[in-house]
Amino acid sequence: MKNRSQTGAIAVLVALLLPALMGLMALAIDMGIALLRRNQMQVAADSAALSAANARQHGQDISNATLQAQTASTANGFKDAQANTTVQVAIPPGGSESFAADTGYARVTITQPSGTLLAWVFGALNVTTSATAVAGPASSAQPCLLTLGASGSGALSVTGNATVTTTSCGIFVNSNSPSALQVTGNITLTATPIQVVGGYTRNGNVTISPVTTGSAAASDPFANLPLPGFSGCTFTNYAKSGDGNVMLTPGTYCGGITMSGNLGVTFSPGVYVLYGGGLNLSGNISPIKGTDVTFYNSGNSSTYPYSSLSLSGNLTLNLSAPTLGNYAGMLFMQDPLNTQGASIVGNSGAILAGNLYFPNSTLSMTGNSGTHIPMGSAVAQKISISGNTMFTMTNTYGPGGGGSARSGLYQ
Repeated sequence: MKNRSQTGAIAVLVALLLPALMGLMALAIDMGIALLRRNQMQVAADSAALSAANARQHGQDISNATLQAQTASTANGFKDAQANTTVQVAIPPGGSESFAADTGYARVTITQPSGTLLAWVFGALNVTTSATAVAGPASSAQPCLLTLGASGSGALSVTGNATVTTTSCGIFVNSNSPSALQVTGNITLTATPIQVVGGYTRNGNVTISPVTTGSAAASDPFANLPLPGFSGCTFTNYAKSGDGNVMLTPGTYCGGITMSGNLGVTFSPGVYVLYGGGLNLSGNISPIKGTDVTFYNSGNSSTYPYSSLSLSGNLTLNLSAPTLGNYAGMLFMQDPLNTQGASIVGNSGAILAGNLYFPNSTLSMTGNSGTHIPMGSAVAQKISISGNTMFTMTNTYGPGGGGSARSGLYQ
């Protein structure tokens, strides 16, 4: 049994500690409230910065981009000059980052003092909370050239007198070989970034943008793209040669499409499923044209075996992918089970306006008077570019289509 002196001592100790304990409890409660408030504020800052960056991406001036940021912040519960809230929008963002003076980036800082719920009893009358976000053009824009193979030298090979230029997109090589990227000849290779999992070699008169080696592998931007199914043959073993003009309509071409000679060929808008037999165009076919078209090279292992895609000879190509629908942006697609190669060869300048996707095969592109790819990505297991060829590539389309510029958060 405790004596009176012990009981009294405990009572005194409790009396001395009670204010401190209450203060800690009050501080914990107010800190929890402040943390919740800051999370809400960060969401608002992120949204505001992205809104401003997106506005700049779509050509709006700084004044309108700033207004977009303020509107987004208000929509998330933080309005400038209301309830002692300050929403600062800086375009360009300033600071020490590499994009400090870039007007495509925006920095948003939200600050708000607020009274404490309980801690005021102990003298903590106000807590100032702030959140900052910086947004700009997405650094993870889809590649213009991507090789998916995890190993092997020359996964991307550029030879001859080729010039490859990309705009607002990069070159990515997933092979871990020391010579994953091989550049040989009188080559100009301009892209930002150029990222290689392994290494690269250069021989000859080579002009190349900085290459980052030891990079992480890039993901397949079209991996989740829905693939056309097989529901029967619309045409079987379609073949044409000689002279004259030919117009083809969408459908399933069992046994593929084969044409040669001095034809003029027009593909009507739609999806062309090449179920076995592939696509084989050769000779002096001019023009080969089609707007809003997608070619899907598939087949099976028995009745209609998988085959290659071959565009060779003195061809004049002018093909563009659809801008809407499941296959927006996709010009050539190949079944992942089809390992047959794809070859685009021609002496005439080509316009292939869309994405080229051969996930488990080699894509070879050769030309002697300039091959022009004005939009889209070339994604394949392996890619070879050769000849006296000029490729100018921009990534207008992302996975599954869509042509809008994107922004991302940087802070």
